[in-house]
Amino acid sequence: AGILNTIFIILLSTVVTTLTTISMSAICTNGTVLAGGAYYIVSRSTGPEVGGSVGVILSIASMLAVSLYLIGFAESLTTNLNQAGFSIFEDDIND
Repeated sequence: AGILNTIFIILLSTVVTTLTTISMSAICTNGTVLAGGAYYIVSRSTGPEVGGSVGVILSIASMLAVSLYLIGFAESLTTNLNQAGFSIFEDDIND
């Protein structure tokens, strides 16, 4: 039963990615993609209702990604500055 379910999942994912690829190529070759990139393609193909909700989720995901990028940058910066002997605060807890 495990191998049959695995084969079914692989076939289902192949069908989904193939249909998505064919749809994306049909939409992209239909005209030029203007500002917005993937959001423009999604909103153009699905309509304003679905496109708007996808746009909100995309902007929230971008905000969260930027905050995580900044935290990672700050962590690597403080590690490198501590190795060089530079500290912003006298306490090691805040650095």
